[in-house]
Amino acid sequence: MDARDVKFLNAFLHIPGIGGETLRVLKKHFGAFEAAWRTPDTAIAALEISPAHIQKICEDRSRIDPDQLLRQLIHEHIWIVTEEDNEYPRVLTEIPYPPFALYGQGNHFLQELIASASCALGVVGTRRATRYGLEVAEKLVQELVGAHAVIISGLATGIDTKAHTTTLDNKGKTIAVLGSGIDRPSLFPSENIRLKDKIAASQGAVISEHPPGTHARKEFFPQRNRIISGLARGVVVVEAREKSGALITARFALEQNREVFAVPGSILSPTSLGTHKLIQEGAKLVTSAEDILQELGIEYKKESRAKNHAELDPRQSFLLALLEEPVSVDMIKEKTGFDTPYIITSLSLLELKGLIKNMGGDVYQKI
Repeated sequence: MDARDVKFLNAFLHIPGIGGETLRVLKKHFGAFEAAWRTPDTAIAALEISPAHIQKICEDRSRIDPDQLLRQLIHEHIWIVTEEDNEYPRVLTEIPYPPFALYGQGNHFLQELIASASCALGVVGTRRATRYGLEVAEKLVQELVGAHAVIISGLATGIDTKAHTTTLDNKGKTIAVLGSGIDRPSLFPSENIRLKDKIAASQGAVISEHPPGTHARKEFFPQRNRIISGLARGVVVVEAREKSGALITARFALEQNREVFAVPGSILSPTSLGTHKLIQEGAKLVTSAEDILQELGIEYKKESRAKNHAELDPRQSFLLALLEEPVSVDMIKEKTGFDTPYIITSLSLLELKGLIKNMGGDVYQKI
């Protein structure tokens, strides 16, 4: 879209309630958003849009300064892509009610970002994740990033945060979709501002259909979820309570003809009730990235991990076998009789090879 017209599109997007349907009517009728912005109220009133939207446009244009709003975008390094632009993800045009425009920071070549990956996958779950859920999310995302998948999530606390951070830790690409404006005062959750900046700085993208200055509201999150699933070939639900927002994302995925994957958990855990219900309803039960990728017809190779195993000496292999469950250094010493320096050195090697992880407090577990 012409840079000058972006200024007036941004101005229209700052009018509460003005969405894709109204914007498409304005563009089709006037040919450019600048012309629509400058047209008399009588011409707006003649359009086939809702009376409420006509009233809002006529009332709010006088209080909005397009130049000031554009300066804010430039100051915050926020860009806009529209469905008319080559950078706009083609997969979003397939869903009902696609956003006409997306605000973003980071990599604005969204179509290329998704098309260049083996696949794009949504990874979502509860904000109140258990240690099990966080470990599973980390394991799956590590493997998916190793298979060159783009990871999409909602920047929420819990599973979303783990999905984004694990992608970044493994040098992958991730897209965060917000239910608020991208600007720092509006961003939700505010504790993830640094994570948002890291995603934008690592060739990933942070996007929202809401303009800067838009604070999160309850109804914005289902709208956000349709974009997460719309961008992806499938959605992986790691943990979800019975009425979790992650289940809404899964419902959108089904409506959009995307795949739905669910991770099983303990029948005693409330955070697994939602995923078990999805499995009962036909979601693919997954325990590894291989389950997901095979379902999508993507070859998954494990040569690097097999090579890492092959390079271990017999004592290191024995030590690795002990770590199916979390085990402390003291317990390893008691079970193996190895001296402490050798144990520490071996654990460091296994961790560098990506075979184990430090759980904290000198406790380690096999990945």
